[in-house]
Amino acid sequence: MRTLALLLALAVLPALTAPTVMADHHGPTLTPQDSGTLNRLQAVSAVNPRVVWVSGLGGTYALTTDGGKTWQPGVVPGAETLQFRDVEGVNARVAYLMSAGPGADSRIYKTQDGGATWTLQFQNENPDAFYDCFAFWTQKRGITFSDAVEGRFPLHRPEPAAGNRRCPATSHHRSSG
Repeated sequence: MRTLALLLALAVLPALTAPTVMADHHGPTLTPQDSGTLNRLQAVSAVNPRVVWVSGLGGTYALTTDGGKTWQPGVVPGAETLQFRDVEGVNARVAYLMSAGPGADSRIYKTQDGGATWTLQFQNENPDAFYDCFAFWTQKRGITFSDAVEGRFPLHRPEPAAGNRRCPATSHHRSSG
């Protein structure tokens, strides 16, 4: 087992330390970025080649609207202790951040002004739930999932009739395991 782990580490190490991704002439390259924050960033949502939202620890997010030349970092007020594990950018003005954590630490925030202000859209009320991912298909259609609670996966969906992305409805889907 140790040999397998060592071989895997040796195989991955060059890719992690190389300044660019080894790819054919049409492949991607990694370009160092200065996000303007020292907090760890752990989620990325590329809206298009110019607009990218990122999020991370300490309630942190950052936005670029020029393809990464400059970044505007920020911290969501009141969310300084949260870990934003997922971000969904809609455009340069609208984005959603999802914090992961037990109970009330699982939240979704929305900005409509490029991060100048944030509105709480959802806050978990189940102390046993731990929401840690979400996905949106359109601005009004999305879903967020929790880890299993008593053999079921709690999920929340926005109500289309509400005209926003509030997530009050709860459903439970039984785990297949």
